Amino acid sequence: MQNNHTDPALTGKEMFQREVAIQTANSFAVYNNCHLGAVDRDFGEVWLDIVPNSFNFQGSVHGGAYFTLADMCAGIVSRTDGRLYVTQQANVQYVRAARHGRLTARGNALHRGSTSCLIEVRITDEADRLVFIGTFLFHCVSERIGIAGQESIDKEQESIDEEQECIDDKEKE
Repeated sequence: MQNNHTDPALTGKEMFQREVAIQTANSFAVYNNCHLGAVDRDFGEVWLDIVPNSFNFQGSVHGGAYFTLADMCAGIVSRTDGRLYVTQQANVQYVRAARHGRLTARGNALHRGSTSCLIEVRITDEADRLVFIGTFLFHCVSERIGIAGQESIDKEQESIDEEQECIDDKEKE
């Protein structure tokens, strides 16, 4: 996919490392048992193991669990160009109920514009059967990805670096 907004400096490994940091700071994803599987240019994969709190009152995975997993996957795909996005619209279809095992969401960017990204996400069960499919439209809100608290993390790192410089200077004396 041709994209003038993609950050060519990021490798797949760097995108993965950045997403690990983002998802570690994402308490909603942690609480809902969502895990990063893979990330590459215009692609993302996340998974969750079905646990008792994944179920609705009928004993199958709650629709909100599917949606959360798919929205998280789509968000990861959107950010592979190095910019920050928010969900603007979603169109989803619940295909089949899941009751055990692992759900895996895989997303691909279908189109990127100057301020939007259209992504398709498919969720499959352990038998690789389609259980959910959705399209997500994301809106770009920033040319730079920031993590909540990043400014204080950066200041802390600067302080550590300054302390190390002082130690190094004293050792030279």
